[in-house]
Amino acid sequence: MAKTIRAACLGFLFFACSGHAEQPTVSAPFINASDVTWKVNDFPIVRWKTLVGGNEGGQIAQPDVQFGLWELAPHAIYHGHRHAAPEIYYVISGNGEWTVGTHSQTVGPGSTIYTAPHAAHKMVNLGDEPLRAVWLWWAPDGRREVFGGAYEYTEAPPKQANNVTPWDASDPSVEQRE
Repeated sequence: MAKTIRAACLGFLFFACSGHAEQPTVSAPFINASDVTWKVNDFPIVRWKTLVGGNEGGQIAQPDVQFGLWELAPHAIYHGHRHAAPEIYYVISGNGEWTVGTHSQTVGPGSTIYTAPHAAHKMVNLGDEPLRAVWLWWAPDGRREVFGGAYEYTEAPPKQANNVTPWDASDPSVEQRE
């Protein structure tokens, strides 16, 4: 499993960086995800860690890529939204229902999901454990402005089920983001 995740991560980085003359600026040659703070937004049922680049303050600098870990709380719904950056998720644990545009599918470990720029997408955790994925955004043709755009929510936040526990934003390992 660990080899599969590493291979997927390296493949994502190769895919995202191919065709760009600019090489990543590495602030450190190694990073441990446990040293990076989780981020949450106004909907603390989802959290992420940015490990590489973008404008998130990733630990390994790379202006054309954002890459990290993502979690959706058990039984939570991350309502429909869209953004300018293209996105790939690789599910590493948990089970969910993922919707991109008009297509929905049950996903689990090993599933890969591609979201085109501005495509509406939604995630639902179907299990008792967090739905975990590796995520990647990139700047198509070097257009880094895709990282600066705001999310557009395509539906109102749903009322979460009674058994959904949000991530604790008061936990020192979680940073509240705007």
